[in-house]
Amino acid sequence: MLNNLGAWFWGMGVYDVIGVIGVIFYVGAYLALQLGLLRGDGYSYPILNLIASGSVLISLLRDFNPFSATIETCWIVISLIGITRLFIVHRIALSDEQAEVARRIVPSLKKDRARRLLKLGRFVDAPEGFVLTEMGKPVQDLAMVMEGYCSIDRGGLHIGTISVGALVGELTFATGAPATATVRTTAPARLFLIDRKALLAFMARNPDAMADMERSVAGDLRLKLTQTTTRLSTVMGEREVS
Repeated sequence: MLNNLGAWFWGMGVYDVIGVIGVIFYVGAYLALQLGLLRGDGYSYPILNLIASGSVLISLLRDFNPFSATIETCWIVISLIGITRLFIVHRIALSDEQAEVARRIVPSLKKDRARRLLKLGRFVDAPEGFVLTEMGKPVQDLAMVMEGYCSIDRGGLHIGTISVGALVGELTFATGAPATATVRTTAPARLFLIDRKALLAFMARNPDAMADMERSVAGDLRLKLTQTTTRLSTVMGEREVS
């Protein structure tokens, strides 16, 4: 049997060899993708598929099969579309503000999906006293402070101040529960606002982005809890002294 296999291998023509190379590239690319050696959103995977489909299509020149040729032609077209898309994505330029929002909310998001996310929101130049969240009321927008400062008040008590880079409304973002504090600007500020429902819908379509955002929110919450605890300790100390 081995002798027959060896004879078949050495007896292959040029077209057969090219076809085998195509199969090796097909299987190798898919195996590398499953093992995590390749990413589906990189150049390598579509290029390997392009080589594989092109090789198999060339091998069909000896024994032409219209159905197989159609499939391989479709693979070539799809691979070229993927490569072109990646080229365009890599050339997408985000403004400094847009890039900062993307890094803060979902740092691992690719530029094309980051742009789709940013289109759901809006940049706002807010005046002093602009209310981002009101205690006891549902949060409509998740906000990011681009410039300026905001105060956090709870039950008439000032418990903290947040500044550039902070998120507002993230605590009840996923649950839709009422805001736990009132947050308003203490001076003219630049904000990025994104509708909560639109953001949740985007995250549902992009579960990897949801996990990324949860990590960003967790870091923001730790910072706010530390600041709030410090502020409350100071206030309680002042009351005891008085």
